[in-house]
Amino acid sequence: MTAPAEGAQQRPGRGGFGRRPTSGAGAGADEREAERGLRGLVGSGSSQVSVGAALRARDAARPTDQDIAEAERELTIVRRNWLPREELPRR
Repeated sequence: MTAPAEGAQQRPGRGGFGRRPTSGAGAGADEREAERGLRGLVGSGSSQVSVGAALRARDAARPTDQDIAEAERELTIVRRNWLPREELPRR
């Protein structure tokens, strides 16, 4: 095996990009708690999110009247391979 040339950049190993740990000893308590809540939402098994938190998240995700009006004005619905009944060939 040959040694790297002088001045050549060495690639960092796995996880060597200076990212902060999201769990374990290097992560802060707030980060661990936030990750735990997220895993409760998206992970398999029972949820660790309280009923109240789930209801708040549901309410926060509801579209406003302005969102609905904007969608009705700007959204284009495309139905692939759809023909109106009048244009179907008769048998």
